Amino acid sequence: MKIKSIILYICIILAVIAAILFGAHQYLFSGLKQDETFAEVATHQSERLAVNDEEDFENANIVNIAIFGIDSTDSDEGRSDATMILSIDYEHNKIKLTSIARDTLVYIPDKDVTEKFTHAYAYGGAQLAVKTLNTNFNTNITDYIAVNFSEMAKIIDLVGGVEVDLTEAERQNLPNSENLSVGENITLNGEQAVAYSRIRKIDNDNARTSRQREIMACLFLKARDMSATQYPALIRECLSLCTTSLDYSELLSFSQILLQKDLSLEQFSLPGDSVDAWGGIMSSSGAWCYVYDLREASDALLTFIYESIYTNSNIELPPATVDKSAVN
Repeated sequence: MKIKSIILYICIILAVIAAILFGAHQYLFSGLKQDETFAEVATHQSERLAVNDEEDFENANIVNIAIFGIDSTDSDEGRSDATMILSIDYEHNKIKLTSIARDTLVYIPDKDVTEKFTHAYAYGGAQLAVKTLNTNFNTNITDYIAVNFSEMAKIIDLVGGVEVDLTEAERQNLPNSENLSVGENITLNGEQAVAYSRIRKIDNDNARTSRQREIMACLFLKARDMSATQYPALIRECLSLCTTSLDYSELLSFSQILLQKDLSLEQFSLPGDSVDAWGGIMSSSGAWCYVYDLREASDALLTFIYESIYTNSNIELPPATVDKSAVN
């Protein structure tokens, strides 16, 4: 066979491969709603922590991403009714989920006000909400994923619903629940699962955030149990329902940890049982809020996320942005 013919065949094969890859990329990521206006958020650690101490976090192979559940029909606007920090921990082969109570009293930079954390997203979208997390909890988050609750219901339906441990009081707060049983591993559809994650009347915000993490944990387990042939359609549909600062290469990179056989999932919440918390009335608005020492909370949060990387470091946390003295 002549050299020219061989080269021609190689070129044809390469062109076919390129076309297949391009088609796969377009299929998977054409619906990605990437927030290209999201500027890289300053971690505020350069202002609040010593520069040398900051390197302890930067060198850790742990990625923190803010996840916002928005109480509107648009994931770009509204309050963050649910906030979690998703920690992809390559150091310890773990996925970690941390809930931050929506009514937590925090200092909101740029606006220069002390209000409930849920208001930060309404004031300045994801950028201000992430900046508020970093300022108050000494985290180094630079990316986010936001989804409104109607979109979240669709994502849950895509995986066939979620299984939760359901009480009678919870069942009574769900839509179309007449035929639902109570007990362990009760399957909820998307609409019911979203309602389940938003229940507030029967207990407290710690229980509410626990339900939200229960839903997220079940979604992770469902994704891990799916076959490889099911992933493309799931990825394509999910990406079209979220807004994120991440690009497709980052999303692909982070998703690889789900394939690890010994991957574990851990959960944490603030205030939870880790810090003393009080209910208080804000002087500015008269609204009830959760108040706890945010320096103490930062210490508990960083211990959970970084483990010995943090506890063995020389990091000295700055004073709390909010403590008990902030309310009447």
